Amino acid sequence: MSQLCCLFKMFCVRVTTTFVFLFFFTDMLRRSLRLLLNGYYSFDGVPTVSYKETRVRRCRSRRLLNARTTAVPAEDGSGNINQKNYTLKTFCWIIIIFFSLFYGCAYLFSALPSQPSETLVTPNATDMVLTPGCKDLEKLLANQHEVLLRIKKEVDYLLPPADLLPNFALQSQGARILHQMTSDTYQSRETCSLYGLAIRRPAVGPTIVIQGKSHLLPGQCWAFAGSKGRLSIALPYKVSISHVTLAHIPKMLSPTGTIPSAPKEFSVFGKNDLLDEGSLLGTFLYNEDGDRLQTFKLPDHKMGAFTYITLQVKSNWGHSEYTCLYGFRVHGKLEE
Repeated sequence: MSQLCCLFKMFCVRVTTTFVFLFFFTDMLRRSLRLLLNGYYSFDGVPTVSYKETRVRRCRSRRLLNARTTAVPAEDGSGNINQKNYTLKTFCWIIIIFFSLFYGCAYLFSALPSQPSETLVTPNATDMVLTPGCKDLEKLLANQHEVLLRIKKEVDYLLPPADLLPNFALQSQGARILHQMTSDTYQSRETCSLYGLAIRRPAVGPTIVIQGKSHLLPGQCWAFAGSKGRLSIALPYKVSISHVTLAHIPKMLSPTGTIPSAPKEFSVFGKNDLLDEGSLLGTFLYNEDGDRLQTFKLPDHKMGAFTYITLQVKSNWGHSEYTCLYGFRVHGKLEE
């Protein structure tokens, strides 16, 4: 395509140059014909009369023009000869212009067949083959996707969604544990020696579950014996519950790399009187490979306003002696 443009420019330059030359030449011919007809040039084209024009009155210039016109000799036939020479020269220049245009067009169109025709081929999806560059780009996109997922996980770890929701099961706001409706605390068999005396390590009570901690440390939890147990909480207000959050340390924080003491399946009950049986708000599954704070939405038809909440743990992830709870939160809004 670039060669075609160059050829077209050369053709335009040649034609323009020819027409510019012809413009000045025809103007010169026009002036020379007037002088030839008035007898200022000889048969060979040599000027025979020279004069210097002076400013005269208009009437005098007209008389001089008439005199000069009548003084032109017509019997010698020089005017006819000059007219024939002018016609011959004009014809020659027409021939030259014609051959110039013909040569330019012939040169332009003779180069066109040698240019390869460019056709746009659209490959089908089945015919497309990934080049090494495309494969590298695909790997780069995959790596970027993994990086974004890792960043999202880190952001969720630093600022979990549960921290953006109001927590009504919070000890600092007036929530309290109903010990008479809560499982007994697991008593560890581990002991420590003090001056030769074996002392059993004190157990952590269930109050730690409603302290609302986001940064969890291994061992700072409430444990109850076995894989089944319950935790009952008196809320400070009557709350329309929409979500609940259960907390446990993730595998990467565990010294053993596993969390068999984490709860697995659990249910949530709500009631407004301690003597009531309670309404089932939902049954959920805690993911051992998930985040440390996992939030669960209650079904719409199960939502309601309650004053007391009971967490019923039905199983854990494999520990036979005890189950640990690091935190439990209740989300929603105050009853209108």
